[in-house]
Amino acid sequence: MTAHESHAARDLALAIRDGVAAFVDDVEVIVSRGDRTSYTVENDAVIPALECDAWSVAMRALRDGRIATAATTSHAPADSIDALRRALGAAQPDPLGTFSVTPSVPDDRRAWDAAAAQLVDAPGVVRRLAVALRDNARAARTTGELVVEAEVSVSRSERAVVTARGEAVCARSTAVQAFVMLDGNDWDAWSSTARPDDVSIADLGRALVTALPAREVTCAEFLGGAKELAVVIHPRLLESLLRSLLLERLAADRVLAGLSHAKPGDVVAHPSFTLVDDPGASASLAGAVCDDEGVAGVRHTLIEGGVLRVMPNDRRAAQALGVAPTGNGYRMPILAEDRAEAPVRVGFSHLDVAAGDTARDALTRGRTVLLTDLLGLHSSNKATGAFNNPIQGGLALEDGVPVARVKPGAWSATGNLHGLLRALTGVSRERLHTGSALLPWVAAPVTVA
Repeated sequence: MTAHESHAARDLALAIRDGVAAFVDDVEVIVSRGDRTSYTVENDAVIPALECDAWSVAMRALRDGRIATAATTSHAPADSIDALRRALGAAQPDPLGTFSVTPSVPDDRRAWDAAAAQLVDAPGVVRRLAVALRDNARAARTTGELVVEAEVSVSRSERAVVTARGEAVCARSTAVQAFVMLDGNDWDAWSSTARPDDVSIADLGRALVTALPAREVTCAEFLGGAKELAVVIHPRLLESLLRSLLLERLAADRVLAGLSHAKPGDVVAHPSFTLVDDPGASASLAGAVCDDEGVAGVRHTLIEGGVLRVMPNDRRAAQALGVAPTGNGYRMPILAEDRAEAPVRVGFSHLDVAAGDTARDALTRGRTVLLTDLLGLHSSNKATGAFNNPIQGGLALEDGVPVARVKPGAWSATGNLHGLLRALTGVSRERLHTGSALLPWVAAPVTVA
């Protein structure tokens, strides 16, 4: 992304806006442009995936009380203008009278790192890091074969949001991500908007191998059978539960659709639990200067001391409820939807859960389990918050100390996120930055079998 191209997304967004002004009442345009270099490791195979100058245009237009949506992957303004013109023929009635008035925002670079941006143009370096990640993990295993799956990717992007009124909201960002899975079960990941030192990536697999106990156990061997007990939940799993299940209770559009009956003032968690939605968080892959409707992102305390304070919303939900938009309207794809073509839904940005007062290793006593991931969490009951899933990646603990790995395919976890949050038995002082959230380890009752 060279200097003379740094305003390309903004220029295209403005050209589209001006080109459709004569035949719409209002318009919203999101333009993204990006480059990505990644290498996937499947044991001995090292597979490249290079994406250069990829464009995405997402548009909504209002005319005579009806809304139309269109999307293209072209950087020619005429293509997008024509697509939106044709989409107006299928416009649907909509209560949203206008789009946002976008503020005047200079090119936002809070999530931009020059070293990470340059790494996109160095595929040889990215490949060497992926290979080193694999080889270092293998070298750390002293007995038996080790199946390693891994990926190292780096990307840079430019984004602009404009509506019929206001200015272009522009941002540039970078992302460096690494992932490793051992023997198809235990895994670890690293992600940031900045380029780390190479050792942080290359040693990701080695650190995981070293940290894992050699022994595997079944639930029957370790606990004597199915049992409800206070388990420790890893921050990455906690984030997955919050985004997939808690959002369904807190989001204002779900309430309006009759899928939730939550309201401010409800007790939704233990008094030790405070949750913040912060799009302005530094070094977060989930941060944004504005949402996908051009509403400026603002830090909100959603849950304070266990009590629901703010329900995240998009502009349509805010209008229906007579409140101010919170800047949580995102084009969130479901299943096979493309993001540019997905409808606006209420979603979280960067999540921040306040640290507790207990050391991570002291969250539980006796025998229990650390849950790092659940397989198929998307199949959980979004209406009730209930889940019943196989455990993928976890550790058997004795007084907080890992003594064995949970045997793949031999464990499951059953619980309810909403009951779990209200019944928390501990929140750790330590927190982990997952790349899109800053979260502690928590202890809560779950049935394992």
